[in-house]
Amino acid sequence: MSPKQHFNRVMATIRHVGRWLHQQRPLLAGDPMMQVKDLQTDAPDWNGLTSKQLMRLKSACEQRIKSCTRKNQNPLLETTVLYVLLGTGLRESELVSLNVYQYYNKGLHDVVRHKIKRVTGKVPVPQEARDFLDKYLAERDPESEEPLFIGRYGERLKTLDIYRISQRVLKQALAFLQDNEKFDFTPHKLRHTFLKKVTDKHGVHFAQEMSGNVSIKEIFRYAKPSQEEMQSTIEELFES
Repeated sequence: MSPKQHFNRVMATIRHVGRWLHQQRPLLAGDPMMQVKDLQTDAPDWNGLTSKQLMRLKSACEQRIKSCTRKNQNPLLETTVLYVLLGTGLRESELVSLNVYQYYNKGLHDVVRHKIKRVTGKVPVPQEARDFLDKYLAERDPESEEPLFIGRYGERLKTLDIYRISQRVLKQALAFLQDNEKFDFTPHKLRHTFLKKVTDKHGVHFAQEMSGNVSIKEIFRYAKPSQEEMQSTIEELFES
């Protein structure tokens, strides 16, 4: 968090207290914090994955499928979860709420969008993610009313489980990298990556639809170019 963002959070708390005091004992001059404005801050940096980082995570998934053979390990589940998140742009909370019957006809149907409380009729699932999902479900052979993804003891997967999956895969991906090549990874970065790819290829309105109709302003935040992209673009502008 930047100093400006920290200051704005502190001032928001003070404004809240000021409003409460004014309601309890009205001041002649009115709410003392009414005219206090937040400091202007830059939009948050893009929080997605580069192509190289994505390649390393996919490679880590492949390595875990080959090497993680103990009964308490399920690398196919890990890989499927990450590929479906990447290929659909769903939030982790939306993914873990799904049941088996909602997956058919190359997509996930009647998906409840948790932030805006809307229902998306169909979220397409790309071929690569479908291949993993079909294999995962074939091994489980679940009933249609069961959760789409389950943990070791048959319980519905939780968002914390997805975070732990991401950290296991990340640990594998970073195993032989130099310190200057290492990177952070959380499941939500897959949503940023998905929406930026969609925006770059098809524009913000298509990305807005695929996102579950979040605001255009939020789409611009998801699709904001990285510092590396901006530097590369500027360099190319002046190449002879």
